[in-house]
Amino acid sequence: MHVEVLAGDDWKILQEVRLRALKDSPAAFLATGEPSWGEAEWRTYSREGAWIVTRSGDQVIGILHCIRVDDRPTDERHLESVWVDPDHRRTGVLRTMLQYLAAIEPGVRILMAWILDGNDDARAAYERLGFESTGERQPLTKPRLCVEERLRLDRQAAISDSTDS
Repeated sequence: MHVEVLAGDDWKILQEVRLRALKDSPAAFLATGEPSWGEAEWRTYSREGAWIVTRSGDQVIGILHCIRVDDRPTDERHLESVWVDPDHRRTGVLRTMLQYLAAIEPGVRILMAWILDGNDDARAAYERLGFESTGERQPLTKPRLCVEERLRLDRQAAISDSTDS
């Protein structure tokens, strides 16, 4: 596996893998307009936060979008649009992307992720990595009626726990 951060000019890679993710798991994401976007929208989207991809050979097999939310602490990042190709799930792709994120963002202590109710596979994957529920839930009405719950990982606690065992 090879992990990298996409550059702003890599918008076509982002477009291809994001559309694959939406086709594979439409209920797992809150996509609004990506299938109809043109180059300008994809270029803008590719420059928001850090887009981390994992490749097996030339094929992108995982993607993770990491953003800083303005009203949250500076040592916290939110994970969005996380997807792993079905043929590579449960093989460490998500763990590898999170380890890469830790290497490029060493000052980030807290990772957060909103998980849609019913996305049990994603919840289980995050929980295996040490994420826990914050108890925060929010109802959404667009693009569809649903509820999501925020999960949290304190990377310092996770590191301490793994060194204790």
